[in-house]
Amino acid sequence: MKIGILTHYDVNNQGAQLQLYASYMQLKSMGHEPVVLTYRKNYDLVPELELRNQISVASVPYILKHFLWEKGLGLTWHNVRKYRKNKHFRLSHFQYASYCHADIDAAYVGADEVFSLELGANMMMYGHGVNTDSMIAYAPSFGQTGMERIERLHFKELIGSGLSRFVALSARDERTRSIVEALTGREVPVVCDPVLLYEFPFERYELPEGTPRKPYLVVYSYDARFVSPSEVEAIRSYARSHGLVTVSPGTYHGWCDVNIACDPLQWLKCIGGAEAVVTDTFHGTIAATITCRPMALTYSREVNSSKMLDLVSRLGLDDRLLPDLTREGLEQVFSRTLDVPSLDARVKEFRAASLNYLTNALKSVQR
Repeated sequence: MKIGILTHYDVNNQGAQLQLYASYMQLKSMGHEPVVLTYRKNYDLVPELELRNQISVASVPYILKHFLWEKGLGLTWHNVRKYRKNKHFRLSHFQYASYCHADIDAAYVGADEVFSLELGANMMMYGHGVNTDSMIAYAPSFGQTGMERIERLHFKELIGSGLSRFVALSARDERTRSIVEALTGREVPVVCDPVLLYEFPFERYELPEGTPRKPYLVVYSYDARFVSPSEVEAIRSYARSHGLVTVSPGTYHGWCDVNIACDPLQWLKCIGGAEAVVTDTFHGTIAATITCRPMALTYSREVNSSKMLDLVSRLGLDDRLLPDLTREGLEQVFSRTLDVPSLDARVKEFRAASLNYLTNALKSVQR
C-alpha cells in the first residue's frame, strides 16, 4: 500500500528527523510505499513564531534580532549548518506529496507531538482534509496540551470528530491516551515511539565529522537549556574528573569542548560512541537506550516532563533520573551500572506489542 506519513517533517531537530526516518523505514520494511505528506503548519495561537519556523524574506528581521543579536554568531551558524544537513537528509531519503492531493491508500499520523495545540490546531493531523478515508494513528502525542486547554480553546469538537473516524488509534504516552479515550470513547493502546520500534542497522552509519577520537561525554539538550552556571559546571566538572571531552551533537552549547552539526543518523552514531550521555529530551533518552549508553536524565522541564517521565517509567530507567543537575548527582547516577539485559528485554517487549498494533492496523485497511 501507499501510505502517507503526517508528522512534523520539517523541524530542524534531530529527534523529530529521526522519528520520521524510523517511521518511513519501518513502513518500507513491512512492504509498503511511504510518502511524507506536506502541509503548512498553523501558528494561530502564537503567530510571532511563524517568522522563526516558516523561513521567508519576512523572517529576516526576526532572525537578525533573535538569533544573531540575542544568541550570537556561533549558535546561529551552527543552526544554519544543521538546517542544511537536515534538509539534504530529507531530500535524499524521502518522497513527498501534499496531504490533500496525495494518491494514498492510508495515512499514518505520528509520531511526535502532532496533536499538540502549542502553536495552533493542524486539522489534517486529526484527519480533516486528508485525501484518504483510512487514517491510522501511530504513537501521536498531545505533549503538554490537556483537556482543559482543548475545551477552553473550543477545539474539542474539531479534534474529537476527526479522531473518531480513524480506523486505528494509539498514543505515545498515558496523557495522550486519556485524552483520546475521553474524546472518542474508544480504548487506546500506548505504543512505542518509532525510534524504539525500528531496529536501526547502526554498523552502516558513520560518525559525524568532528567527533573526538578521545573518550567523550555527549550533552544533548536544546540550546536554551543547560545554560545555568551551576548546571554547566556540574557537567564540565564531572567530565574533567573522568577524562572525558564534552560533545554537543545536533545542538549548540558554547561551553562544550566540541559542537557538531550533523544529520539524525550521524547524531545517533555519535551518541552510540559516547562513554556517557546527559540529556533532558525524549529522543535523547531513546537514543541512549537503543545504543545502550550509560545515561543521566534530567526532567525538571515543564515543556516535556509528562512524556519524559512516562517513557522513563516504561523503560525502567527511574534510577537514571536527576531532578537537579549537580556534580554529586552525576557521580551517583553514573556509578550505577546500566542493566542492559533488563533494559533490552523491556524494549523488545514494548516493540513487539507496538509492532503487533501497527501490523493489525494496516491489515484493517487492506481488507
